[in-house]
Amino acid sequence: MKILFLNQFFHPDHSATAQIATDLAEDLAARGFEVSALASRGSYLGGGEFPPRDTYRGVEIHRVRTTSLGKRTLVHRALDYGSFYAAAAAALVRLPRQDVVVAMTTPPLIAAAALAARPLRGAKLVYWVQDLYPEVAVAMGALGARSPATLAMAAASRRVMRGADLVVVLGEAMRERVVAAGARRERTTVVPNWSDAAAVRPVPHAENPLRRELAGDAGCLVMYSGNMGQGHDIETLLGAARRLRERRDIMFLFLGDGARRGEVEAAARELANVRLGAYQPRDQLTNSLSAGDLHLASLDPGLEGLIEPSKVYGIMAAGRPTLFVGPRGSEVAAMLLREGCGYVIASGDADALASHVVRLADNRIEREEMGHSARLALAARYSRAVASDRFASLLTSLSSASSTAPIAG
Repeated sequence: MKILFLNQFFHPDHSATAQIATDLAEDLAARGFEVSALASRGSYLGGGEFPPRDTYRGVEIHRVRTTSLGKRTLVHRALDYGSFYAAAAAALVRLPRQDVVVAMTTPPLIAAAALAARPLRGAKLVYWVQDLYPEVAVAMGALGARSPATLAMAAASRRVMRGADLVVVLGEAMRERVVAAGARRERTTVVPNWSDAAAVRPVPHAENPLRRELAGDAGCLVMYSGNMGQGHDIETLLGAARRLRERRDIMFLFLGDGARRGEVEAAARELANVRLGAYQPRDQLTNSLSAGDLHLASLDPGLEGLIEPSKVYGIMAAGRPTLFVGPRGSEVAAMLLREGCGYVIASGDADALASHVVRLADNRIEREEMGHSARLALAARYSRAVASDRFASLLTSLSSASSTAPIAG
């Protein structure tokens, strides 16, 4: 079976969608599928250029020339998106015929290009939803609910949802969102994102070369690792740090980048218990995530089912508990409570977050028990191997099923 992954970013880019697409493509190739990927030559952060053709662990990568301005402003991002839409649409017509195209959501609604090319190429379409547009843009205030751009995107989204042979979502809340956006419930399925249980594992502090570098003299390192972007409640996290500024044994470390990094930079100048660092290389995730004693994740209210913080799975693989600040209706909140590996705190409640930090900082046994539960749950239900097996089964079933014509309306 020939499978093409369609996403703006792919290996060796470090973006979240690039990493998860590369994981799955590599695993499917190892299972005997003929796998290729169509991506941009530009990188997630802009600048630089990857080669037009490449092969990585059995996956043939085709890269199209686009602008590579990065994500500094909405205009830069829109230009990168637009150039990829045009270049990818043209490439889809030229590339060898595929049996299945797996289209992701970077840029938003790139699956529309695959749907438009389907009458010419005949491939079935799997729409793998990581972020739901235009709903995310409306919820974040980037677009008005009834603006022409929103209405146009909503119409395109509905056509993709109705025309896709399969819509893969990250959780039940997202399933309800895509059904409301036009997907047929019987064509939707849930496959949570994952971490590689073999690549990321718990490392005791005494054996971790990064522990001292990242934690310094702190007895408890509270870590936020990943994107500090719109949609992430950074304010509540920093509010907890301010309330704990007198606890010299507790350090808050933010590793990553994004639109809200400036808020963390300002807090780090003000607070001795807040430090800031860069993204960690993927091959250092085992040590960097294990260096923390407990981790933070966040999501703004109203975004449940539109975005899900996938960083939680890496935290679980490292055997650490998570304090999640966000809506209880999100998939991450439900999973943490169900698996007993974290706590959920309402957005804006910095006092409650600070209280939970103190509770876990002062109770090593509870931290370790929750971390152990996290690792067991990850291995059993949220590992890369589990997800890849699920995708392989879905794609095999889809390919062998009778063809499904696009549904209008």
